[in-house]
Amino acid sequence: MVWYRTITAAAALWRCIAMTGVRSNWKKLLYPGLLWVLSLDVLGGVLLFLTFARGLEDTPLAYAAYVLSAYALTVTVAGAVLAGKSIRRKLYATPITSRYLTDAFFRVRTGLRVSLLVSLFYAGFRLVSAVIGSSFWEGALAFYYILLCGVRWNLIRQAPASGGGTDRRRELRPYRTTGVLLMILDIALGGIAVQIVRKGQSYDYPGSLIFAMGFYAFYCLILSGVNMVKYRKFRSPVLSAAKAVNLTTALVAMFSLETAMVNRFGGEMESREFMTAMTALLVCVLVLAIAISMVVRAGRILKSDQQEDRR
Repeated sequence: MVWYRTITAAAALWRCIAMTGVRSNWKKLLYPGLLWVLSLDVLGGVLLFLTFARGLEDTPLAYAAYVLSAYALTVTVAGAVLAGKSIRRKLYATPITSRYLTDAFFRVRTGLRVSLLVSLFYAGFRLVSAVIGSSFWEGALAFYYILLCGVRWNLIRQAPASGGGTDRRRELRPYRTTGVLLMILDIALGGIAVQIVRKGQSYDYPGSLIFAMGFYAFYCLILSGVNMVKYRKFRSPVLSAAKAVNLTTALVAMFSLETAMVNRFGGEMESREFMTAMTALLVCVLVLAIAISMVVRAGRILKSDQQEDRR
């Protein structure tokens, strides 16, 4: 009902503008300036608050609030779009950011380096915690992140600098190696899953951080799935391997989120162990399937290339 009144008020305002001949200056109305936009947003929010807090929905103040808030929303969105275009032009005008936005190979190498630094920090933190607390749980997590660092380091060394210098046959070997390392990673993940199911261990995100981690986990899963398809057009096995690693970490993030959610909100739920075990099994099977497909695919292509060379 509120949105209907707001839209109706906005339409009435636009008709008034058209009748008074102000449409020729629509750009000034649509882009009044940052100070005016902020003032309109604040004033519109205050008027709406007073309207609903005091029960004044059917008064002239309410209609004024609807019109003003609709106009404030319009100029805010228009200003945000304009600012976004300006920022985009500046990013493309800067060499480093322009290369990052336009060069997929450079973007992947940069992402691998950043991910490696994060994994190194997390592995070190978990390792120190395992030593100090004599915790097998922390040690298993440290081992997982150490393996993840090894996978990413291998890809950084083999990733091509640009699309023009790719050697598909040379890239197939690190692609296959990544598959083997993902198999080992899957074993470490299985050890973590056993600790969670049998020993009652769990990931723990304090306070509202669990909701942020939930958003991050779903974002990573969707993005990694999209990139798995998107980067196939480059026909670079190393890029495909990097995206397979990202998909693996996204699946693990979803598993950790599920255990944290069950631990926080599950209470004494009888099926929590079964549900956690099924999720762990699904993630481990998916990671193993990704790893095996990489090894088999690389081996088949390399064997085919060798047979062609002998002819």
